[in-house]
Amino acid sequence: MGFESYMKNIKTKYGKSFDDFWKLAVKKGFVKKGKVAGTHKEKLKWLKSGMKLGHVYANMVIMYLKVRAKDPTVGKTMKKYILAGLKKK
Repeated sequence: MGFESYMKNIKTKYGKSFDDFWKLAVKKGFVKKGKVAGTHKEKLKWLKSGMKLGHVYANMVIMYLKVRAKDPTVGKTMKKYILAGLKKK
């Protein structure tokens, strides 16, 4: 399955949009004042254990959070993939 397919299927598979995951991350404290907080490992554990996402989907949500927060550690290519995947939903 390609990257865009994973992004497209996340709502179907888990019943939540990327925007829903943003709101949940804010409530959980992983987004504070528009910036991503906590370690990757903490977010991965929350998404896989608490939200029951698969590993690839959890990492995709984390990357989305970083892109939405304009995290400077996100590379141009990954940002391009995330934004392109969101447009094709």
